[in-house]
Amino acid sequence: MLKLIAFAMGGLVLLMAAMELGKAVPDKTGTSVMPVADDPLRAELARCRDLTPDDLATDTACRAAWAENRRRFFRAPADAPEE
Repeated sequence: MLKLIAFAMGGLVLLMAAMELGKAVPDKTGTSVMPVADDPLRAELARCRDLTPDDLATDTACRAAWAENRRRFFRAPADAPEE
């Protein structure tokens, strides 16, 4: 009788785990949708993520946006020299 209860509980756990994994299926379109708030830096960074490495090397606006993002992340003063 205890074995039957143990198997039933194991089956229930597997069923619940499968249901949770079913909810976490990624978007099938292959595009990630990130909400861009009213922050122009986030919008620029979202645009820069789609560039190829060659395009990114020549795009000064993207390089400036990433520098600003690093400055915000590390909480450096705005007038600190870029290394």
